Parts: sequence; structure tokens; C-alpha cells
Amino acid sequence: MRIPPRLGFIFLILLNLGSSPAVASSEDSNTDAEPDSQVIRLGNRQQTQFAADIDTQSGVTPFIPFRDEPTKYEPFADAPPLGITDLNPLLGSPLAAPLAPLRNGESWTKQNMGLTWNIYYTLLYQHATRTNQGLGRDAGSGRLDLNFDWVIFDEPGLGRGSIGFLLRSGVELGQPNTYAMGNAVGAAPVNLNALQWTYPTSFDLLYWQQGWCDDRVVASVGKIHPNQYIQLSRVANDESRQFLAGVFDGLNTLGSTLGTYTAGAAIQVVPVNGLYINAIWADPEGGPDEGFGDLGDGAWWAAAQIGLTPVLQGFDGNEVTGNWNVVFAGTNRGVTSSTLQPQSQAQSQGQSNGQGFGVILQQGLMATTENENEWSWGVMVEQGLASDFDLLLQYGSSTEGMSAIDRQFNAAIRWDRPFGRRDEAIGAGFSWSRPTDLYSPSRREIMMIETYYRIQLTESMQLSPDLQIVLQPATGADSPVLVFGIRLKTQF
Repeated sequence: MRIPPRLGFIFLILLNLGSSPAVASSEDSNTDAEPDSQVIRLGNRQQTQFAADIDTQSGVTPFIPFRDEPTKYEPFADAPPLGITDLNPLLGSPLAAPLAPLRNGESWTKQNMGLTWNIYYTLLYQHATRTNQGLGRDAGSGRLDLNFDWVIFDEPGLGRGSIGFLLRSGVELGQPNTYAMGNAVGAAPVNLNALQWTYPTSFDLLYWQQGWCDDRVVASVGKIHPNQYIQLSRVANDESRQFLAGVFDGLNTLGSTLGTYTAGAAIQVVPVNGLYINAIWADPEGGPDEGFGDLGDGAWWAAAQIGLTPVLQGFDGNEVTGNWNVVFAGTNRGVTSSTLQPQSQAQSQGQSNGQGFGVILQQGLMATTENENEWSWGVMVEQGLASDFDLLLQYGSSTEGMSAIDRQFNAAIRWDRPFGRRDEAIGAGFSWSRPTDLYSPSRREIMMIETYYRIQLTESMQLSPDLQIVLQPATGADSPVLVFGIRLKTQF
């Protein structure tokens, strides 16, 4: 099937915008830009590490050597929410007093143990104007995230070593765990709720991270998240505060392993300023509720990404940095019986972004031959048009057995601080996806748009109205369907 002419027209317009003199900035990054009269140059070490998502908690004093005199714990001192500083909320700080002991506890462990942690809960309600086969039109999701980063040591010659850990728990509200909004409205395999998490409790991340040479070389091994190293976009990487649709979070043509949590190893290298290389190997048969028992059975998924971080002048005269990259991926467990069938009771009860597309969203796929190699490639241009306005362009292609989606194009923008308040944002995105020919019966190409507005309601709470319009569903009536959403994220 050919890409519709209207899609090609949209692509040309966005590509022309993407060539404008600006590159992606970050919501929270400090790029330490250096003054330069050049129109374009490559980023410095910090800018390149940020694009590669190299983060070894450089501002945290390590646990070893031990402190001679620990600082005093002051439970009721003023403290910002975990992981957030310098906010300008609409309604003030009503939770500051009751949460002060918790927040000051994190500050104490950071100063005295090298341990930082973060807790937040995200609640979502979605309503669809139409569903297929009498499936419910209203659904909710709740997800609790508890994240730890513990810097153990930082010694000359030995490098900087740390432990990463993520505990997550989720529940589907108003619908059974076998419900998925994308499936209900006929958009599957496109996931319309990447926030959905049907595991009661799962240890998703548990890895050792080691950095050398001022973190120009960083290795991670353990239970990892492949999307943390491959096709991570700052414009659309966090479903708790940005886009809800999974098409904008990673690149679906790279296979479902990209979106899961599984055993693996990754290396990130910054050989020269402005250039980075990320490479990863992961177990495609693992998952959030799986350990390391599947290692050694011959299954593999691997990817390598090469990126540049140009620094250009934005339309507002400020320098903006970016992330332009190309990625290649392969696996011997693409659309196979072992990846289509649930491997545990938890997986059989639904889907989540921890399973990539999830079991429910892949219903109707015919399995390919086990151990047959499949391949994929993709490109990403993340580029700021101004210091508070960013553009994302992505395209990916794969062999038919690599993924439930074998062609995909995504375009998104994010406008930070539209009304002057820090950490507020407006986002809008367009996506075109072509399901693989392994679907029986075959499915139509899927086109959708999504927009959201993130409001910093209080110092702890972000409220985000969201609208998704599936312009062309894969199944059911060939007419647009709307999905309205409202999301509340509470930062402890």
C-alpha cells in the first residue's frame, strides 16, 4: 500500500520546518551553551550526553566514602516536591506541609547516602465517542511509580558506579484488565493509553550503571528499559506528562521489545563532542514480571543508534540544541508464537506499555517462523524552533515479521510555558502507521492526531486535558473516532 498523497504533503511541510535553524531544547536541561559566532556547530560534552540520555546523577555525592558527620534531618523544613524545583503553580502549595517529612527524607538520603528517589501517582480517565463490538467507551487507569538512583562510588580510574531501581504498580478502573482503549476503538495495534499498567506490582528496573572518562563511556547491565537508550524523545517520552498514545513514545517499527522492561545490557559512548553511539542487547521474551530465567535460550533483540547534537540559533535568537539520529535493530523473536502468547497470568490479563504493544493489541496477528531474523531501521530529528518550542520528526520501516507495525511516520511539537508558568506545556502530534501484512484479516493504515495541555495546578499536581482523534481506524467503521482524556499526576 502506498502512503496517501495528503500524508506526503504533510511530511514535506514538516521537513521544511525541520530544516529551519533550531534544534530540540529540553524541558529541564541546562545545556551550558558556549557563545559562538558560527551558524551551526556541534554540542559540547554535556549537550551530547543529554541527547544520548547519559545520566549518572553527576550532582549527587556518592555513598562511598562515608560522611564523617551526617547532616541533621529536619522533617518540617520547606521542601519542593520530589524531583522538582522552582515551580510557579496556579493554586499554590496545599500539600507542602503534610509531605514535608517525606521530601526532607529524600533530601537527607541524597546528601548523606548518595540516594535519590521519586514517587508519583498518575490517574487517567478516557471517553471514546464510538467503540467496536459493544466494548465500553469509558475507562480509567491508575499507576504508582517509585524510582531510586543510588550513587555508590566515584573514584579516579575506577569511574562512577550506581544502581537504578523502579517499582511500579497499576490498575485498570471501570473495565477488566483485558480492556485496551486502542483495541476498543479499532486503532490496534496503536496503543492509545501508554499509561496503562495491568501488573499489580512489578520490579521493572534493577541495573548497575558504570561510567568512565567523565561519563563519555557508560555501561548498564541488569533489568533495563530499551527505550531509555534507543529512540528516546524529550518531546514525547513521558506518558505521565506528555502524549498518551504509544506511537509518540519510541518508534513502533523497532518491535515490542523496545517498550518493555527486560534483562539486557547497554553501552553509551561519546567519542567526540557532538557525536554519540548507543548500543543495546535485550531479551525479547522478558517482561516486567519476569526475571533473568530466560537468558541463554537463544532469543535476542539488539539495536544501535548513532546521533548528532547540533547547536543552532532559534527564531527567538537563543541557542537550541538537538538530537538527530539513525537507528538499526534486529531480532530472532519478532512476531512469533512466543511473543504473541502471554508467558504469565499477569500478561494474560491485559496489556501495558511494559509489554510493548501488549497481548490484547496484537490479537489477529499470524506468527512467523521461530528463530527467523527480522530487521528494522529508523530516523529521528528532534529540533527546537525556539527556546520554548520543539519539533519531533520520526520515520521507521521494518520487515513484516519484526513488529505489528512495519511503517510509521510521527510528527509532534511541544510549546513550553505558553502562559509563562514553568513546567506547563501544550503538545500536538500526528501519526501514520501501517500494520504488518501478517494481520488476518488485513487492517487499514491508521492515522491519528493528539493534543494536550499540561497545567501546573499546585506544586504537586499537574492536570492535563487530552484529545485524540483517530482519523482512520484500522478496523470497524472507516470514519473518525474521538477519545477525550483527563490526566492528573501527583508528585509526592
